[in-house]
Amino acid sequence: MYTTIPKSKEWLNVNYVVNVIGTSLPRFYIFKRERIRDDYIQLCKLGTCMAMQSKAWMTTFLFKEFLSFFKSSILSGISISNKNLLILHGHGSHVTLKIIEQASEFGLNMVTLPSHTFHALQPLDVACLKSFKITFRKESNTTMVTRNYIEPNKITLMRWVNKTLD
Repeated sequence: MYTTIPKSKEWLNVNYVVNVIGTSLPRFYIFKRERIRDDYIQLCKLGTCMAMQSKAWMTTFLFKEFLSFFKSSILSGISISNKNLLILHGHGSHVTLKIIEQASEFGLNMVTLPSHTFHALQPLDVACLKSFKITFRKESNTTMVTRNYIEPNKITLMRWVNKTLD
């Protein structure tokens, strides 16, 4: 199938967390934008967290916010007696000694996968999110064709993500 590629690119980072029994936590989105707009969050499930950043990727500051969000989203709670494991890639914003110490203090152990291998080893990408990516591409292609190749904006991205992950 051939398709037209829009001129502009919108960026959205979706931090998706699941546990071993397949239950997912509310999502943590990072948009490339300066300020949040109400119409972005209205499309999200209750409990979703949304952050804005100039590059739409994780920073040390946002990762600290994500850890707080993660801790508050675990219904059974996290503590020294009820530890949790978070598997993530070895990007510098995640693996500072201070962040690891803070996470350990509230009962969260973190395992980082080797840098530049995450695309092949990432458990969610390899096992769980492949169907999401396929469905997301189909949804975006269908929308582009039926709406005369509209250029997707952040609201459109949120619709596609929520429709394909739910």
